[in-house]
Amino acid sequence: MKKITKKKVIIIVCIIGALLLIYVRLLSHPIRKRVGDYTIDFYSNRVCLAKYHGTEENVIIPNKIGIMPVRTIGQGCFFQNRVIKSVTIPDNVKIIEDDAFLMCENLESVKAKEIQIIGHSAFLKDYRLKDVDLGEHLERISSYSFFCCEALKYIPYSKELKTLGSYAFGGSGIEDIGDLSGVNVEETYIFEDTPWMDKQDTDYVIINNVLQKYKGDKNVSVIPDGVEVLSEAYDEESEEVLTIYLPESVKKICAIGLVVNPNCVIYIPESIEYIEKNDLANANSCKIITVSGSYAEQYAIDNDINYEIVDGWEVPEEE
Repeated sequence: MKKITKKKVIIIVCIIGALLLIYVRLLSHPIRKRVGDYTIDFYSNRVCLAKYHGTEENVIIPNKIGIMPVRTIGQGCFFQNRVIKSVTIPDNVKIIEDDAFLMCENLESVKAKEIQIIGHSAFLKDYRLKDVDLGEHLERISSYSFFCCEALKYIPYSKELKTLGSYAFGGSGIEDIGDLSGVNVEETYIFEDTPWMDKQDTDYVIINNVLQKYKGDKNVSVIPDGVEVLSEAYDEESEEVLTIYLPESVKKICAIGLVVNPNCVIYIPESIEYIEKNDLANANSCKIITVSGSYAEQYAIDNDINYEIVDGWEVPEEE
């Protein structure tokens, strides 16, 4: 009896061990299988919709596949679908991955309640998309998410929204950005070529203390005091000579295009704590004027950028 009992224990332990190994493997290595209108990636505790094969105009995403919750609409799931007009997304779905609805030329409406993250280029070039409601838990709209969504007039906002990626709404029909208090808008060209940006009647378009766009046409630019972050506000390919004065309030420069423009001279104060790295920066890039021992001096040395050390400077009046 003891030998039989021991064998049973060993068998049970082996089975449990095998199941644990399968579970751990499925956390990162799903099983892919066609189920109805979808190709599904099965993980240990959830599923991802990898590809849609249906022909419906008005798609209702399943909340579960069997007993497994659908958590993600996967990368390229509806890529270049020319049939769908509306999509209803159930509460289990939290993430819309990169390119999920890329170039769905007839998509007009997307409804959801629990989306947290929209991936890179998720709705890029969905020209007819005009009605987007993703719920009150949306945290991130990634780069190019709604790029060239020309019919979209507003931001699908939530109180939990934290970050907008570069070109998130570039080339879209955005007319009003609403209240973006607390949202990180440091990335570049978020609202480039939109009706909202076009109607901004000021040389300096500033959102949440981030300089998003310089619309002036002078050869001297004095950035207003209070700006804390310089995004890609200046035309990186401009051939006009431009001298830029940063105030002491600026802490970060995220304008990598500006740094490599050889026609720019930038006065950078000691207050700067971060300049985004650009692998193209070199001796033929901009000229940096700064003070000894500053972050800007070290950045110029590290990237072989032309620079000059001065004791200080007079900030001119803009014409």
